[in-house]
Amino acid sequence: MNFRPLTLCALLLGLTAGCSKPITQDPMPDNSKPTQPETPTTGAGQGQQAVYTIRNSGIRCFAPPCPTHLAQPASDPTGDAIQIHEIDFQDINPSEQQREALMRKADESPEGLKVEAVLEKKLKAGPSGDATVLRVKKVLQ
Repeated sequence: MNFRPLTLCALLLGLTAGCSKPITQDPMPDNSKPTQPETPTTGAGQGQQAVYTIRNSGIRCFAPPCPTHLAQPASDPTGDAIQIHEIDFQDINPSEQQREALMRKADESPEGLKVEAVLEKKLKAGPSGDATVLRVKKVLQ
């Protein structure tokens, strides 16, 4: 007696049953995550102004937003740094050369760039989700 066809049929039936989706959807919605507003917002005025040291995170991504920098609060130098997806210099209005020099200091300098800034959340900033924006109010170093 040959068991090969019987074993093959049992294996295919098991794979088909195990990999298929259920016919009925779960009637209970998953409420484990709080819902966010559907409209994108820049979150203006959401944070308190504080002093941060900005450094390069070393992270590079394919899809935005990407946490390319870390902001270390000066009030908690041993704590966890905050991942920053965007640095906004609009409030201090630097020239292009000044902005490049500031970014170079943040990227290459071991001590980083010390600034007074406000953290803001930009909802649905790209395919990777929400972004944390550091809005610079004043450069300290």
